[in-house]
Amino acid sequence: MKKIEIEEMRQRLIAMTQYLDKLCDDNGLTLFMSGGTLLGAVRHKGFIPWDDDIDMYLSRPDYDRLIEIFRQSGNDGRFKLLSHELDNKYLYPFAKLIDTDTLLIEAGGDAGTEMGLFVDIFPIDGLGNSIDEARRQMKKTNKYTTLNLALLVKPWRKNVSFAKNFAIACLRLLAKIYGADRIHRKLYAQARSLSYDKSEYVGEFIDEIGDKRIMLKSEMYDGYVMMDFGDAKFKAPKNWDKWLTQFYGDYMQLPPVEQRVLTHGYQLYDKKEEEDK
Repeated sequence: MKKIEIEEMRQRLIAMTQYLDKLCDDNGLTLFMSGGTLLGAVRHKGFIPWDDDIDMYLSRPDYDRLIEIFRQSGNDGRFKLLSHELDNKYLYPFAKLIDTDTLLIEAGGDAGTEMGLFVDIFPIDGLGNSIDEARRQMKKTNKYTTLNLALLVKPWRKNVSFAKNFAIACLRLLAKIYGADRIHRKLYAQARSLSYDKSEYVGEFIDEIGDKRIMLKSEMYDGYVMMDFGDAKFKAPKNWDKWLTQFYGDYMQLPPVEQRVLTHGYQLYDKKEEEDK
């Protein structure tokens, strides 16, 4: 198989996101940039130079509808949606759109199923009508989020202390005993326990510990602006400056040089092409 280098990987990621964005538009769903993708769009007009993935948001109602769209279509095209609802071997608590023509190998991670180049898709859930209620809602998921993270991280990684590796191995064993299906059922039940439509506060919390992503829905997600991302344009929350400031602080300040390294550093291969001899 031919190894795919970073620049080609990024172009493929943009094409995948354009496909996903059009699919969402055609079905009345609103797909937002989030995380490092939104930061990259604002600060770099595209990818952060040391980033190698794309992060997107959907409201919980739109997220659930997207899963049903892929379920009803058979989910067997080149671009496939991975979610625990569609494949109970898949361990992440959020969906990924993958390119099945590629094979992705991540040394320190365990998705539970074969991976390809992916776009992360996070649900934004209802968190209630006060900041205190929102914080309580997030805290209720922490133990399940922590257990699920233990399933995703392989133990005994190089360049990690023995104590940390031992703690991860123990927590991973506990998570396996508890069961991935049970963890996901608890997470999803909690995520859907407060209505997105009826909540004033919302946030992406199903895989996040902490309250940096608690937002007033009316300020963030009731509307969007279009923003350049390389040669493409994607939607951003209308108050993107507040979102970035709340999550990153002084987001226009570059990190120290030693921290400017590829986020994931996985290896990607094209399954359709032979490696050049």
